Amino acid sequence: MGTDAYGFAPLNLLMLVLLFGIVLLVDWPIPWWRQAAVKRPIKVRRPLKPKTGADCPLCQGGQGADVDEGGQAIRPRPWREGRSRRGRKKEIVTKGHACDNRACVYYGITDQAIHALVADGTHGKYERIQDLVCQACGHKFTIRRHTVLYRLKTPSARVAEALTFLAEGVDVSVLERVWRIGEGTLRTWLTRAGVHAVKLHEHFFRGLRFQHIQLDELWANVRQESQEVWVWAAIEATSKIVPVIQLGPRTLEMASAVVHELRHRMHPGLPLPVFSSDGLRLYYYALTAHFGHWILPEGGRKRLWQMATDFIYGQVKKLQQRRRLVKVERVMLWGSCEALVSGLKAAGLSGRLNTAFIERLNLTLRQGVAPLSRRTWGTAQQTSELNLHVEWWRVYYHFARYHEALRIEHAVLRLRKGKRLASCYRSQTPAMAAGLTSRRLTVLEVLSYPLS
Repeated sequence: MGTDAYGFAPLNLLMLVLLFGIVLLVDWPIPWWRQAAVKRPIKVRRPLKPKTGADCPLCQGGQGADVDEGGQAIRPRPWREGRSRRGRKKEIVTKGHACDNRACVYYGITDQAIHALVADGTHGKYERIQDLVCQACGHKFTIRRHTVLYRLKTPSARVAEALTFLAEGVDVSVLERVWRIGEGTLRTWLTRAGVHAVKLHEHFFRGLRFQHIQLDELWANVRQESQEVWVWAAIEATSKIVPVIQLGPRTLEMASAVVHELRHRMHPGLPLPVFSSDGLRLYYYALTAHFGHWILPEGGRKRLWQMATDFIYGQVKKLQQRRRLVKVERVMLWGSCEALVSGLKAAGLSGRLNTAFIERLNLTLRQGVAPLSRRTWGTAQQTSELNLHVEWWRVYYHFARYHEALRIEHAVLRLRKGKRLASCYRSQTPAMAAGLTSRRLTVLEVLSYPLS
């Protein structure tokens, strides 16, 4: 058999051509005119399986358990019952303050009707600061003990103004340039305020009543973090309080931590609220693991996890294409639509499943915390720094800022002094709407609230 000019036999060349054609027929994509005839497999979503109480590490570890008040020590006899009624009456309000002497019988008692605290003069060069003394043991301390203003040389009014600006979306660098205060000083004030805010929420947010809870998370830009950080938040739709806000990755552990803290804030004897969130499946697993109980069926040896009868949960799934909202799908994951509508209408809402309240909260949060605003140079360096800033914003949002959606219309116009117009509405803060306070607190009052 002869060969060509390149040294190949004609038969070998024919075999190579046939082999190349077979490869093309096998690997070549299906033509467009045959694609319609090919049956593609239909994707079936796997049904969600509810979790149990054994799947939450915080519940298994015993963290966040309710405190048994039955084990508290008996309070001592009120000091005023044993003292003489003669002399000058008490003029300084000492409610919230307690004696720091561990050997004193009134140690840790903040009730001014029981403890023995009275005024003991003032001190300070530029600002007069009240001092207190315990008449039972003679221990003396300043009224700023266990507050944000303790041992600060800057006037308290300037500290309150700076922290107000930081809670209204002003960056630290702006205050540094305008007021000529060091960045380290401003961050120290913000750190103190954030730690104080955590204690303040632990003090007030106990046994809360919820009617409709919405959950969501927003992305946060942190420079020194290797993984993405998200701000997890939950809002109560009727009172607009934010019982839970945490920072962390988008994992099942974080979702379980958020729901665990939410359950810890709720009153155990009240009905469960209606839950709603976006299409994230982690919320379903976290909620089903916390709002249920173990039962032992008759004749059985293995316990079964049963969901609460009044547990209602729905999701709002939003489909976006090219950053535009294309479709909104509402899905009931637990409970019936009739129960959801009746629960929402009983709370004074429209009765339609939505996440409008938590979405509005995300916008308010981005406007109030400068590192969370979009397209900014003032991003947070660490997660701990951003967490304290968010906590301070939350206490300012709850106690020191009126919420426009919570104002109450007066049945009769209330006249005011001078030439001011008559009042038509009564403004409220979220803490007032939730029954935690009777009036709006100033920022200085929040900073001066004693919390050990």
